[in-house]
Amino acid sequence: MTIRDGKGARAAKAKGRAAENAVVDYLRDTHGIQAERRRLAGSSDLGDIAGWPGVVVEVKSEKRITLAGYMDELAAEVDAATSEFGWHQIGLCVVKKRGTSDVSQWYAVLPFGEAVKLIRRGSTT
Repeated sequence: MTIRDGKGARAAKAKGRAAENAVVDYLRDTHGIQAERRRLAGSSDLGDIAGWPGVVVEVKSEKRITLAGYMDELAAEVDAATSEFGWHQIGLCVVKKRGTSDVSQWYAVLPFGEAVKLIRRGSTT
């Protein structure tokens, strides 16, 4: 376990906020989604971004990418949001790609089963 001093924790939070703001700006400016950053909610966390109905968005900007941990966190948030809103939510983790601030080039990670559902829904075959 890594223990951060106050300065390191503040820097990590600032980095996370900046990534969340970048995703919000991208969704609003490029796709017209009325996204906004969600306030921290502790154990009833519904994701980092609000305003995209039916989608739980978790944003990660870390030096080391740990997909399994991200997916566990996302699954808990999807469960909480599904309970809160009464219908199934799709979970999406947006992971900052090192070396670029272009959000369209960041990674979108979701469980394979959800990806198949989305692709089939959008497919004409």
